[in-house]
Parts: sequence; C-alpha cells; structure tokens
Amino acid sequence: MMRLDDTIAAIATPLQPAGLGVIRVSGTKAVSVVESLYKGTGKSLKKAETNKLVHGWIHDDGKLIDQVLVVVMRAPHSYTTEEVVEIQCHGSPFVLRSILDLVLRQGVRLAKAGEFTQRAFLHGRLDLTQVEAVVDLIHADSDVGAKLAAQQLQGNLYHAIDAVKKQVVSIASLVEASIEFPEEGHEFTHQKDCLQRLDHACADLKSLLSHAEQGRRMREGFGVVLIGRPNVGKSSLLNTLLREQRAIVTTIPGTTRDSIEESVQIQGVAFRLTDTAGIRKTADLIETEGIRRTQIVREKADLVLLILDASEILAEQDLSLISEIDKEQAIVVLNKKDLIPGKLPLWHKEITGVDSVLISAKSGDGCDELESCLYAKATLGGLPQQDEIWITNRRQQQAAKKALAALDLAREVLENSNGEEFLAVDLRSCLNALGEIVGETTPDDLLGQIFSEFCIGK
Repeated sequence: MMRLDDTIAAIATPLQPAGLGVIRVSGTKAVSVVESLYKGTGKSLKKAETNKLVHGWIHDDGKLIDQVLVVVMRAPHSYTTEEVVEIQCHGSPFVLRSILDLVLRQGVRLAKAGEFTQRAFLHGRLDLTQVEAVVDLIHADSDVGAKLAAQQLQGNLYHAIDAVKKQVVSIASLVEASIEFPEEGHEFTHQKDCLQRLDHACADLKSLLSHAEQGRRMREGFGVVLIGRPNVGKSSLLNTLLREQRAIVTTIPGTTRDSIEESVQIQGVAFRLTDTAGIRKTADLIETEGIRRTQIVREKADLVLLILDASEILAEQDLSLISEIDKEQAIVVLNKKDLIPGKLPLWHKEITGVDSVLISAKSGDGCDELESCLYAKATLGGLPQQDEIWITNRRQQQAAKKALAALDLAREVLENSNGEEFLAVDLRSCLNALGEIVGETTPDDLLGQIFSEFCIGK
C-alpha cells in the first residue's frame, strides 16, 4: 500500500538543457523543506500567498545554486490536495539534480512514477478516467487526441457514468427493500417503473459505447499499414508522408526486412504508419520472416495502403494482394506517376470497389489527395463534437460492455419475474463494472499498471 503520510519530490520536466526546469515537492513537510533552502527578498514561504510566484535563490549552506521562482500551493487546493511547492529554476540537468539532491537530503523521499497523480486519485481529486486523461494528454500527438483527453480531464466521462450509476442505484434500492423487509409489506410492485429506468440506463451506456472504437483509434492513432511487392515505393511513400528520410530506400528488392512504425498528423488526426517488407516468393529466411510479420501487422491495421507500380503491368502478386484486401478499409496507391505519360494505366479499370489515388512518392505529386483520402476513411466514424462524451480506451470500453451485459440480464430477470434476488445480483454486477471505469472498484494490480505508464514527476 502506498504511503500518504510522507513528503515526496521529483523533477517534473525533461532532463535536457532548457530555459526552465521544475522540481515538485508534495506533502506535509514541503513548505518547511524548501524554506530551509530558499533565500528571498520578500515574505518567507510559510507566509507566502498561495499560487503566487516569489523570487529568490536556492542555496546549500551559503553556496548559491541557482536563481529561482517558487510557488506554494496550499492544501487542499493543490494537484495532490497536499501542501505542494514547485521550484522553477534554469533547465540545466546538473542544476535540477543538484536542487533535487538538496531536497532529498532533508528527509524527503524520491517520488515513484506517477505518484503525484496517484495521490491526487487516492485523495479524491481525480477519478480514474481523469487519471487516464492525464496520461493521454501528456502523450497526445494530434489535435483530436488532445481534445478528447482534455474533455475527459474535465470529468465529462465521470459525470456520464455517475448519471447511469444513479439510475441503477435507484432500481437497486427498490429491489433491496423488497428483499430485506418483506414483513413490512415492501412487495416488489415497481416492475414497469424499473423497466423504464433500465431502458434509460441501457440507452445511455449504448450511447457511450457507440463511439468507443472510434474514440480508441482517435486516441491511439489510426493504424495504417503499407503493403505491396518489393520496390513499388512503400518506403519512399513513408518518407514522403513523414516529410523526412526515415526508411532506407534502394533499388535492391527486399531492403526492408522488418516493420518500421512512425506517427504523422493529418488534418488534426493521428496516424501510425507502418512500412513493411515487400511481399514476394523468396528463399531468404530473414526476408521470409519479414513477410510473415507483414501479414500479422496487416491483420491488426485499421487501414491498408496497397502500393502498386503504375509504370508496370500488374504482377501475379499484385492481383493476389488486391483480392485479399478489405476494400472498405483499403486505399490502392498507384505510385510512380512521374514515370507514366500523365494518365492512369489501362489496368486500373480492373480494380473496382476500392478507393485509388495516383501519386509520385518521389516528387510528392498526388500525396495531398492521398492524405485527404486517409482522413476521409478515418473520420467515417465521426469526429468528437463539443457536447459529446467518448470512451477512449479498451479498459473503459470493456467495463462499460460488462455493465451493459449485466443490465440486459437484469432486464430479462425483471420481464420474466424470476425473483428479486437474481435481479439484485445483476444490478450489483452492473454497479461494480461502472465502478471499475471511474476507479471505485478497480483491482490494485490494474491501478498499478495504469500508474506505471506515468513518468516520474507527474
């Protein structure tokens, strides 16, 4: 069990040269510890106004370490709900470590990864959906991903889940009364009313789940795999979309032996692009393994870019790949536009029922159209609107599905009058699943896994 009665500290900014660095201290001794290291021209830190920056110096027995700005955040109005002090110094890794060492010498403990946020959670400042939103916001690499994280950090999902929970509790209270006090005439006569409340709760959960897969993809980035024969331009296209030379490009077939994954943002949406080994028959064991891995990546991808060489006739392997792709989730990319006389090859008419784009990965011609096509495919499931609440990860989605399944069972029991005891069990299962989403009934090992994703200092 994590201790909450000691004082912790950590560097809250990246350890690399920068204009500014921050050391965060939280706990009952935070103010007194930093006070012992601080010299300022104004009030002492113990008398400093909350959330107001004060100027001074950090020293070690008279030896000046750095000029700093210090802010005191009084309990319970801080991130952790504890006394919190942040020291803003110059962003030298050496200076940051020096100041942190001074703080730790005063009996303060080095914070574990995510411990500041974990204290905020354990003290009731954040629910588990907000905790996950903090991680998502830190790692956001797109406008939409950041927007979804910010909405969840505001507590929007918590309030939506709480509203469903209140509906279920109102039903459960009637059921429990009829079970616990039958001698007092609490006969269960509210079937119609409870069915209506169950329907409302189910509808609300279904609404939250309706965008769950899309929300997950928006959060994680849409997985896009580039497939095709060797030397059709997969690596060149990856480099063009990334605007950098990430993948090695040569005229030698089989250069790409393993998958290369990189992220790119297109019109505010994140895409995870994976360049794969060229698919062909080969006796090379390493290349064969690369092709096997390509098949695995393709099966997991949200979208497929099938790259064909527009300057050549269709090969048997091309036709095989065309027949295998899911046309709803694929875009056929006709590459090497620069090598043909400004028009599509005649064989492109054989490719039907799938979006296709003519490009030159070498020059970039047509890649804007390809990006627009990728964006259109990704946003078919919708974009988050200002007033919409989306579930954004698998954990939340699975728990919501579990809650909905329990409500469906409860409805079946209620319709068939199979007994209040069975109904109560299903309602409790639903409440437990809803509690998992917000962190009220979440197992400790799962909490540990979630907080392990944090960096030290957050």
